[in-house]
Amino acid sequence: MRGPHRSCKYGAERHHVPHTSPSPWCDIHSRSRRVELGLSRPQERARDGFPAVPGAGGVDASTLLVYIMDVYDPWSYAYLPSVSAVLSAACSLVDVEIVHAGHLAADGLGSFAADVDAVRGSTDARFGTDFLSAVRSGSLVVDAEAAAAGVIALLAAEQMPVSTVLGAVQHEFFVCGQPLEAPGVLGRVATNLGLDAQAIELFAASARAHELAVEDFAVARDLNIGGRPLLLASRGDRLFEFDGLGASSQRLVDQFRTVLARP
Repeated sequence: MRGPHRSCKYGAERHHVPHTSPSPWCDIHSRSRRVELGLSRPQERARDGFPAVPGAGGVDASTLLVYIMDVYDPWSYAYLPSVSAVLSAACSLVDVEIVHAGHLAADGLGSFAADVDAVRGSTDARFGTDFLSAVRSGSLVVDAEAAAAGVIALLAAEQMPVSTVLGAVQHEFFVCGQPLEAPGVLGRVATNLGLDAQAIELFAASARAHELAVEDFAVARDLNIGGRPLLLASRGDRLFEFDGLGASSQRLVDQFRTVLARP
């Protein structure tokens, strides 16, 4: 990330809240993790039903979709089915950036079981028996920085949809009870996704991947997200906040269409 992190201020209304500062909310437009693996973005065409956007390959360089999440956060797991629709629709139209919050890096697993119970009681998210057994036994051990570095490595290849990668990683954890940084898990996920497991593992273990993870944690802290997943769109000098957990896939897609239609 170039330059100092900038804090964002939001109004009371959650739907499409414009950032009031004349300066950009955060300079993450310049980040391009695919170059870390020597890869380039494939040419893609805009999806039906969305406004046409300028730029090579149909990508609107003025708009950035940002999903701030923690791969081990049960609330992020519950939000993914809805947010996946937007991530899938956006990938051929605008740049998509995943920012890792890394809550467990600072907070540990102190309130984790309570959060899992809260998600189970208030959402349709389904957890696997292996995961629940690990939570109940207290045997679950995670490394948030290593996990973020692993997801960064998986996404850097840009060969699979973002939602597919996040879904595969969170399935391993919340259904199978396997943290991404546990021996063999990252390689297995990469192989199942059809990616080069050896290259992914090497990059995930590199100092650069961990630098990017720590950089993400700092960005998330600056945004004061309060421990919940957050979907944002930066367009020009304005910032738009999408509805959070509980919003339907269609609701989020409709909001994304509205952002694209803005002048």
